[in-house]
Amino acid sequence: MKKIYVFLFSCVAVLSAVAQTTPNLYRAVDKAKMNHWVDSIFDAMSYDERVGQLFMVIANPKSDTRNMQRLMRYVNEIKIGGILFHKGDPVMQAEVTNRLQKTSRVPMLVSLDGEWGLSMRLSGTTRFPKNMMLGAIEDNDLITEYGKEVARQCKEMGIHINFAPDMDVNSNTDNPVIGLRSFGENPQAVADKGLAYARGLEGQGILSVAKHFPGHGDTAEDSHYTLPAVHHDRARLDSVELLPFKRYIYDGYAGVMTGHLYVPALDKVRNRPVSMSRAVVTDLLQKELGFRGLCFTDALAMKGATTRKSDNPSVKALLAGNDILLAPAAPINDFAAVKEALEEGILDREEIEAKIIKILQYKYIAGLDDYRPIETKGLSERLNSPHAAWLAAKLNEEAITLLKNEGDIIPLKQLNKKRIAALSIGDGVGNEFQKMLGRYDSIACFSISRNSTAAQVQNVYKKLEKYDVIICGVHTVRIPESLALHQLAAKKELIYAFFTLPYFCKEYKSSILKAKAVIMAYEGTPLARKYAAQAIFGGIAVKGKLPVSIPTLYTAGTGMFTEKTRLGYHEPEEVGASPERLDVIASIVEDGLEQKAFPGCQVLVAKDGMIIYDKSFGYFDYDKKQAVDENSIYDLASSSKAAGTLLAVMKAYDDKKFTLNNKISDFIPELKDSDKKNLVIKDLLYHQSGLTPTINFYLNAIDRDSYKGSLYSNVKNRAHPVRFDARTYVRNDFSFLPGLVSFDRRPGFTTEVAHKMYLHDSFKDTIIQEIKDSRLGVRGKYKYSCINFILLKMMVEKQMQQPMDRLLHDTFFSRLGAWHTTYNPLHIFDTIQIVPTEYDGFIRRQLLRGYVHDEAAAFQGGVSGNAGLFSNAGDLAKVLQLYLNQGHYGGEGYLSKETCRLFTQSKSPTCRRGLGFDKPVAGGGKTSPCGSLAPISVYGHTGFTGTCFWVDPDNNLLYIFLSNRVNPTRANNKLSSLNIRTRIQDAIYKAINN
Repeated sequence: MKKIYVFLFSCVAVLSAVAQTTPNLYRAVDKAKMNHWVDSIFDAMSYDERVGQLFMVIANPKSDTRNMQRLMRYVNEIKIGGILFHKGDPVMQAEVTNRLQKTSRVPMLVSLDGEWGLSMRLSGTTRFPKNMMLGAIEDNDLITEYGKEVARQCKEMGIHINFAPDMDVNSNTDNPVIGLRSFGENPQAVADKGLAYARGLEGQGILSVAKHFPGHGDTAEDSHYTLPAVHHDRARLDSVELLPFKRYIYDGYAGVMTGHLYVPALDKVRNRPVSMSRAVVTDLLQKELGFRGLCFTDALAMKGATTRKSDNPSVKALLAGNDILLAPAAPINDFAAVKEALEEGILDREEIEAKIIKILQYKYIAGLDDYRPIETKGLSERLNSPHAAWLAAKLNEEAITLLKNEGDIIPLKQLNKKRIAALSIGDGVGNEFQKMLGRYDSIACFSISRNSTAAQVQNVYKKLEKYDVIICGVHTVRIPESLALHQLAAKKELIYAFFTLPYFCKEYKSSILKAKAVIMAYEGTPLARKYAAQAIFGGIAVKGKLPVSIPTLYTAGTGMFTEKTRLGYHEPEEVGASPERLDVIASIVEDGLEQKAFPGCQVLVAKDGMIIYDKSFGYFDYDKKQAVDENSIYDLASSSKAAGTLLAVMKAYDDKKFTLNNKISDFIPELKDSDKKNLVIKDLLYHQSGLTPTINFYLNAIDRDSYKGSLYSNVKNRAHPVRFDARTYVRNDFSFLPGLVSFDRRPGFTTEVAHKMYLHDSFKDTIIQEIKDSRLGVRGKYKYSCINFILLKMMVEKQMQQPMDRLLHDTFFSRLGAWHTTYNPLHIFDTIQIVPTEYDGFIRRQLLRGYVHDEAAAFQGGVSGNAGLFSNAGDLAKVLQLYLNQGHYGGEGYLSKETCRLFTQSKSPTCRRGLGFDKPVAGGGKTSPCGSLAPISVYGHTGFTGTCFWVDPDNNLLYIFLSNRVNPTRANNKLSSLNIRTRIQDAIYKAINN
C-alpha cells in the first residue's frame, strides 16, 4: 500500500511540474476550440503536408522569378510549415509572405531572427539597441515595453515567432559570436532582462524563443563556422549557463532554440552537438527541466551542426527531440531523409505526429486559424511609429553608463572657464556625437582615422594642446591607444566616450587610468552618440550599469549616477506630448512658407527641461540657395529686450544696484532737468512711463540741405522710390553729414552702423539729448516704447560699470553655453551662418546680414536696450530655461529665485505687461500676442523681424519661433495676418494636453 501512495504522489508531482512549465500562451487558449481546429487540419492533411510542418526554411524576401520559383517549390513539394526570411525590405517581405501564405494549403509560421527587433533583418525599421546595451538598463519594465513594441511590429509584418531573447551568459571576453548579443555576464541579470523581453513579446501574442540552449556565452569559437566546446561541469552549468533558461521555462514561455555546442558534461559522445543529443534535448530540456513548448534547432546549415556524412542532420535533430528543423542546408533532401527515416522506423511515427500536432496547436495559438494577409499600404509608417522612435531613444538614454568621474567633472560646469575640444577616433569630424556636443557649447572638432598619416596625427595632437578639456569619442576597435593619447590624458581633462563593445576599453587602459571620466555608450548608432553627448553636459541623468566586467579595469555592475542639469533632446512621448499633434506645426509653417510670410524659420518646443521639437524650415531668403539649420543665427529684434537687456537688469537688481521705485534720472543725470526726471524704473519696465514709442535718431545724421521736400511719402513717386513699410515710401538721394558719418573706420568714427558705415562716437550724446527732448505722454498708461529699454540699458551699464554686451556674455551667455548668442555677431561668426534680414534701401542702402535691423540700435553701434541681440532657437532656449528654473541652469546659479519670481510673475495693474516681459490678454482676443490656449501665467516677447518666445511656468513649457519675415522688406506683414506664431502656440497646447 505504501508503494501505491508513493507512486500516486510521484504522479501528482510530475503533473504539477508539467502544469507549472506548460507555456502561458498554451494555458491561456480555449482548448476545445484549438483542438477542434487542429484535428480538422490534421485530418485533412496529406502525409507530405504533415511531415512538412517540421521544416522551417530560410528564404530571401525577394519577388524575382528565380527566388519565387525556389520558394514555391518548398511550399508545393515539401509543404514547409514555416519560413524565416533573410535580410530585406519590409514591403517586399510582406508581399512575398502574402504570396506564399496564399499558396500554402496550411498557413505557415513566419519567424524573425530579431534579437534587437526587426532592424536586425529588415532595413528601414526602427533600430533598437543590442542586448548588451539593454543589459545596462536598470528598469526592466522598459525592456518589457520594448518587447511589446517588437511584438507589435511583428504583427504588422505577419510574423508569429521571434528567435529572442538571447539567454547566453557572456562570460568570455573573446567570444566571437555572442558578445553584444548577450545581456551580460551575471546569470540572474541575464534572466531578468530576457524574461522581461519575452514577457513583452508573448504578452502581445508573439512566441518568444530563448537561445542558445544550454548556453553559448563561454566560447571562443563561432558555431556558424565550427563546433564550439563548453568545458564546464554540471554544477557550473546549473549556476551560470542554464540558470536563465531554467527561469525562462519555469515562468512559462513558449520556445527554446538548441545550440550547436559540444558540452561533455551533458553528453559524453565526443563532438556531438547538443542540438543533436537526446540526452540534452529530451532528457535535460524536456524531462528534467519540464519544457513543454516548441523546441527549435539552431540553423542546421551552420558548420556546428555538421554530422557524419552518413547521418542526416534533420533526422538526427528529430531523434534528439527537437520539434522544428530550422534552416536545413538542403531542405528537399532533408525532407526526403525524414520521410525515409519514418518509413524505416528510425523515427517513431507517433512521436513525430505528436510534434506535428504541437506545431499545429501553436499555429492556432499564433492566430493562424484566422489568417489574414499583411496590409502593405502604409506599412512603413506603421512600423516606424512615433512610439517606436521614443522607445528606441529611451532605451539608449537609460543605458548610458558612467564608469569614472573624477572630481564630478560630469556633467561639465563652468563652461566659460574651459576651452573644449572633441577628438573623434575612427570617425570623421561632424558626426552625431560631435554635433550634439556643439549644441551645448562651442566645441573645436578633430578626428583621427585609420588612414591618417603619422604627420596628420601629430598635427591633431599638437592642436589639442591649447584646450583644457578633451572629449574623446572612440568609434572603432581598429585604432590602438597611442603614446600621444596617454600623454594628453596626463596633461588635460580627458573624457572618454566608447561606442564599442565594453571589452575594448582594456586596449586603452593606460590613458583610461589618467582620464577624468569614462562613458560607455556600447554602440556607434546615432542615438547612442547623441545621448552620450547629452550625458557629458547634463542633458540627461546617467543611470546605466556595466553588464560585463572589463578585465583589469571595471567589474560588472559599475556605474555612477548623475543628475540632469541642462536641457536635453527627447522624443515628444517622453513628456506625454502627442507627436502627431506636434506635426501640425510643420503644416502651419508650410502654409507660411507657401504664402511667403517668411523664407525660413526655426521652431523649438521644450517641456519639463526636455526639447521635444527642434526643427528648421525653409531657406535664408527666397533665392533658396541656403537652407536654415539649427546653427543659423537670427536677429531677435525686440525679443532682445526680454532675452538680453532684462537679464542684465535682473542681475543689477540682484546685486542691489537699483530698486523698482528708483527714478531713472538717479542713474542718468542728463534727465534731471527734463520732464523725465520723475520716471521710475518700474514704469519703464511696464511700458507705462509715457515715453514716445520710438525716436528716429538717424535723422540727426542726415544732411537736410542735401535734398528738398520730405523724406517720406504715403505714395511711391520719382522722389520717393523706396518702400519703407506697408504705408510709407522714402527717398534715398540724400547725403549724411560728413562730420557724423564716415564710410571708412577712422579715429573718432568707431561706431559701426553697417558695412562700411561708421558713426562719430559723439553721437551717443545726440541720442540722450533726443530722448531728453522727446515728447512725454500720459504716465501710468500703457504705451509700448523702445525708449524705455534704451534707458534701462544705460542705467545697467552705469551701475554695473561695464558695457551691457560684455556683462551678458561674461555673466550669462558664455556660462550657459549659449555661444551663438551675441550682439554684433560678425565680430565672431562668418556671414554665411547669419540669416539676412531686410534690404535697407533707405538709410544703410545694403542687405542687412549680421548688422542689427533696428535703426535705433544700429545708431548705437548694434548694442541697444531695445534690440541688437542675435541667437538661434537652441541657445535662446537655455536663457529661457534659466528663467523657468528660477535662476539656475547647468548646476550653477545665475540669479536669485526671488528676483526671477518678481520679474517673471509680476503684472502691471493697468495693462497686460509684466516687468519687462509681455503677457497674454486675459480672456484672449485679437489683441493678445499669444495663442488662445496659453494660460495667463505665460511671459515672453515678440520681435519685429518675425520672432517670439513664450515661457509657461504652469506647464513647464518653452516655445520659440525665429524667422526673418522682413526679408526682403518689412512691408510683408503676412506672418501676423496669417497668425502663424499664435497658431503654432495653440498646436503645442493641443499636443501637450493630448
